[in-house]
Amino acid sequence: MQTQAITALQPKRPPFNAQMLAATFKVAAAIEGLSQNGFTVVAVELNTPARPTIRIQTCGQCRRLIERGEAVYFSYGQMDHFGPYREGQFQLGGCRIVWTEFGH
Repeated sequence: MQTQAITALQPKRPPFNAQMLAATFKVAAAIEGLSQNGFTVVAVELNTPARPTIRIQTCGQCRRLIERGEAVYFSYGQMDHFGPYREGQFQLGGCRIVWTEFGH
C-alpha cells in the first residue's frame, strides 16, 4: 500500500522526454564506438530522436568507408564561401553519422 502512495507522488515522464532520453543513450553508445575507431565528433543533432544525427570530422577513414560500400554520399551542393561540397553518411547504433567534404 505504501509503495502505491510513493509511486502516485512521482511525476510521470512525458512521452517526448522518454524519446529524447532513449536518443541520448543511442548517441552516447555511438560516440563511444566512433571514439574507439578514431573518429572525432563535432556535433550532435536530436531533431529526430528516433534517429539522431552525429556529425564527425572528415578523415581518411570516411573515404575508405565509401570505397568499401559501407557509407554513401547523399548530398551535393555549393556553399558561397567554401565552394562545392558533398556529405557522406553511414549508420551506427541507430544513429546517422554524417560528414562534410569541401572542394569536390
